[in-house]
Amino acid sequence: NQPMLDQLFNSIGGDVISSMTEKTGINLEQAKAVLPIAKDTVQTGLTDEVKAGNISGILGMLNSSGAGLQQNSLFGNLKGMLMQNILSKLGLPESVASLVAGTGMTSIVENASQFLSGDADVKQSDLTSKLDMGGMVGDMAKGMLKDKLGGIGKMFG
Repeated sequence: NQPMLDQLFNSIGGDVISSMTEKTGINLEQAKAVLPIAKDTVQTGLTDEVKAGNISGILGMLNSSGAGLQQNSLFGNLKGMLMQNILSKLGLPESVASLVAGTGMTSIVENASQFLSGDADVKQSDLTSKLDMGGMVGDMAKGMLKDKLGGIGKMFG
């Protein structure tokens, strides 16, 4: 049984990759390399928001588009995190990493909204049922435990 974030990224990944290659000039291999980095960034960022109790902030971001999305503070945070992760993990120049992060995160959020609720506004019930927010936090805790325990952690995975 795949975690919901994996299902989401499997569903929208092709669109996100196309958007990045068409709008930023990076090649297909680079775009494919960005996708798992973007997924980790989104998981970390949203998990932090869930822990902070900011479900309304997540919903606000998912229900924004265009200029409203670009001005959304959570979106800005995720985009900034993604840019730093692209810089550190892929070594793209900062100007390219910035463009890729902006384009990639825009595509991810817009496609995620469509995935979660079609053309309607995303509601908290969409998040909890489809994204399994409770399970996401549990998966993250299990992942942290695995990282901390190294080889022993394999028993838990």
